[in-house]
Amino acid sequence: MVKPTGFHEYDARWLFEQQINLMGVQALGVGIGPPAHRLGVRPDIVVGHDFRGYSATIKYALIAGLMAAGMRIKDIGLALSPMAYFGQFALDCDRVAMITASHNDNGWTGVKMGANRPMTFGSEEMGALRDIVLSGQGPMRAGGACEFVPGFGERYLDDLLPGKSVRWKLKVVAACGNGAAGAFCAADAPAPWRRGYSARRRA
Repeated sequence: MVKPTGFHEYDARWLFEQQINLMGVQALGVGIGPPAHRLGVRPDIVVGHDFRGYSATIKYALIAGLMAAGMRIKDIGLALSPMAYFGQFALDCDRVAMITASHNDNGWTGVKMGANRPMTFGSEEMGALRDIVLSGQGPMRAGGACEFVPGFGERYLDDLLPGKSVRWKLKVVAACGNGAAGAFCAADAPAPWRRGYSARRRA
């Protein structure tokens, strides 16, 4: 099940289970392969997921489809969208698929994707993807594989803040809500930024 209206101009969004199910997500993974293959780039792709409780399950369904399409996945785990885009360069992958519904309410899911770094899919690519997925004619290819990349959040932060320091005291309120940024904001910041920091977390 894949509702056609979930394909937008630059990304895709659905209510999970009402508008797309796991088999539909797998079909989406298969469909991501052909537009990327047409560009002639290597079949390596960075895949991550956001903080929603069901996002990892959706990611694994997408990975199953990507592998069936002959893609080689670099799974960076829980991530922010900028981390996935960073992964295209840090892990030398032209392609990306980030499982996130961005600012949408809980219950939504979606994918931000690209096949030619640093560009994401535009309207033409999304239209081609929609047609492949809805027709159920995504071609299968051999050679699919999946590799988990451990500690990628720390690698991203180390690159983001190399050698930087603050010369005066700051009081910072980071309102991450229930988003994935809460997993990386303060507790995982490099030691020079974390020094003297105390946090109160709400249950």
